[in-house]
Amino acid sequence: MRQSLAVIAFSLLVACSNAAQINFRVVAPGATDVNVSVNGQTTKLAAADPNVPYFTGKAEAADGTKYKYVVNGQAEGFDRTLEKGRTSTRNDFHNRPVTYANIPKLPWPIKDNMWSRSDGDVAMFDDNYIPTVFMTGNAAELDNLVKNVPADLYKVKFTFIGPEEVKEFSDVSFGIHGAGKKHNNAKQSWKWQLPEGQFLDNRNYIKIRHMEEDPTQMREKLYADILRAMGTYGNRANMVRLFINGQGFGTFNMLDDTPEYSYIRAMFYGGKPPAQMGPLYDGATGASFQYSETGDYSSFKPNSKSPSDYSALDPLCKAFNQTNVKDDAAVDNFAKQFDVDQFLRFMVMEYLAGHWDGYWMFQSNDGAYQDPNDHKWYFIDQDFDGTFGINIAEPEGKEFIKVSYTKFPERYPGAVMINRLLENDKTKAKFETYLKDTVQVLFNNVTLTNRVLSYHDFILPDLQWDRTIQQQSPGLNFGWKIEQATQNLWQAVDAPNANGGGASWGLVEWIAARSQAVAQELGVTITTKPVGPPGGQTNTDGTKANGTQSVTPSGGAKPADASADNVNAQNQTNAAGIALPQLLSTAALIGASSLVAALI
Repeated sequence: MRQSLAVIAFSLLVACSNAAQINFRVVAPGATDVNVSVNGQTTKLAAADPNVPYFTGKAEAADGTKYKYVVNGQAEGFDRTLEKGRTSTRNDFHNRPVTYANIPKLPWPIKDNMWSRSDGDVAMFDDNYIPTVFMTGNAAELDNLVKNVPADLYKVKFTFIGPEEVKEFSDVSFGIHGAGKKHNNAKQSWKWQLPEGQFLDNRNYIKIRHMEEDPTQMREKLYADILRAMGTYGNRANMVRLFINGQGFGTFNMLDDTPEYSYIRAMFYGGKPPAQMGPLYDGATGASFQYSETGDYSSFKPNSKSPSDYSALDPLCKAFNQTNVKDDAAVDNFAKQFDVDQFLRFMVMEYLAGHWDGYWMFQSNDGAYQDPNDHKWYFIDQDFDGTFGINIAEPEGKEFIKVSYTKFPERYPGAVMINRLLENDKTKAKFETYLKDTVQVLFNNVTLTNRVLSYHDFILPDLQWDRTIQQQSPGLNFGWKIEQATQNLWQAVDAPNANGGGASWGLVEWIAARSQAVAQELGVTITTKPVGPPGGQTNTDGTKANGTQSVTPSGGAKPADASADNVNAQNQTNAAGIALPQLLSTAALIGASSLVAALI
């Protein structure tokens, strides 16, 4: 007994010697009184800005100490754990059990010639964290913006809270993205422009999309994440929470808006662009790169700051029209003017994800940029919300998933750039190699499903909050229920309000079916275990990105067991009471059903 007491005393001595003053930081919307409880002792936290509910304060704690926030007298229903070696917490969010996740990283299926000109990993697009955005401005102006949806921009203060940092910008121009369109959702999309010379992670123009077409709210970000893993300059994306004058407006997909020079600045020049960037175009319907004898390329809309109008595309389209695509040397020569290799990667992804309103299937939502340094042209792909089976309406119905890419040129003849390039045997072989390699290690029901479920687990509490918000703008409301955010991983769902919203494929269902169809057609052996990038699953902060949450309540999400082939196996139930296929039985959703009420 004496020895046991000695051990306990020694343990307490070690814990005390390890204790230090820790800066606790939490975002707590609607809070008037915030405390942190550390080992049962409470310390009051304070907000420096009355318009931004970001509370901080110091209390003594040691590595591994359990803590929780007490907001307006109500303690959180779970314990948090102080990470080892830190002098401050990350920027926690009240009633979210996981602050910083460990989402499994995707492999690099095409390791050669990966795009290396971007700004790399930046905080605003950290997959493991959900940033929070606060817009503060004149109450009457912003009320008018929300309720009457004008195209006007209003000046606001923009506060961005990332995993470690809080950044504030004044005199920011804020408004609705796509204001005035006929079929806008009540949950609007938003945009803002920073003042001249100011940047957030090398960007000065930011767009957030409502994601109302997608019950899972994952497809567009997932598409962007895959493009990055494929070594392209595709836009970056991340989920954020939006608050306008203190009111919550829900979860959104924050992304680079590709027709803007902000995107070019970050992804082509790593934040250090030339004094004059090149011509930049937004491809509307009909932007096909088909040579026009009259010089009409009006489907390509130049950015307002573009140094050239659409006539600059004429030499490119004419050169391609005159290229003998059967001749390898001629195609290689054209590739000096147009980045064919990157273009093929984008087309592989358009095919795999069924990007029905993209370039190949619809000649829309594309674009082009010409680098003034070498005068080379680059294809721009964008708007990935209608993918992975969302709103797709092909005559074969679900059998469309089996349609070979070799049938696409006949089905979609307007896509002259990809269709003609595939007439070249060497280019076709490269495209097919990229397609096969991507399906083998990444786009399949093992690696990709593993990531999908881990990310779904992470964002589910915020989706629960989002589904409780009554949007204040006029527009469509599909009425999605929180249960459908999980159901639509596995199966089709219809909008409860029966007003057009529909996801005829489950997200995982699409991934499994498309990858199986490609594997069967092209003889691909799909990995049996999730694959990561070279160097393994390591985050930029040194933690392991293996699907295990780094900040967990009593039980965290685990990586998916995707060893089976069938997404229609026996069911289990997740924390929200939603059936999950036995295929991924180890993918437990974070938290417990008793936590749902507290989360919203």
